[in-house]
Amino acid sequence: MPSYFFAITPPEPTLGAIEAFRARWGHPHHNVEPHITVKPPFPWDDAPGALLDLLRPALAGLRPFAARLGAPARFGNAVLYLTVDSPDMHSLHLTTINVLAGAIPTAHEGHEYTPHLTLAVTRFGISPEALDRMEAEARAELAVFPAFDVTALRGYQRFGKDDRWQPLCDLPLGSL
Repeated sequence: MPSYFFAITPPEPTLGAIEAFRARWGHPHHNVEPHITVKPPFPWDDAPGALLDLLRPALAGLRPFAARLGAPARFGNAVLYLTVDSPDMHSLHLTTINVLAGAIPTAHEGHEYTPHLTLAVTRFGISPEALDRMEAEARAELAVFPAFDVTALRGYQRFGKDDRWQPLCDLPLGSL
């Protein structure tokens, strides 16, 4: 069964800098480009167009907003990420899960949502010691990115457990 998720992808040159940083560590990170997850992965049996049609009207009513990647932080000892500074990211997340409520499962969402861009996860083969070193380097190299405008929500799809997540489309914000 295909799986999907929705996220914000930072623009270049920020995207390229994060990809290069992660590649230096040899970390596959789910076989997907760097992103800020808005709706975590979920299964969807219906046509992708039906899923996108659920979201388009709600997203069209939201205004684009600014976001900034910040300092590295962690979820426990297993996940290293960059923080995200943007109160509007929570509104986008809540709008997305509210529109999809009932159609898909929700977990770790709503008020539990922490906007972030994952740099590395130990379950994908990076040691805790390497994660410590990676965090120190991220503080020096990745903590000062310029703010960027969030103008669209990107959908991703995957058709198998080993396949790479592929961008499906960008759903514009504020297109009413």
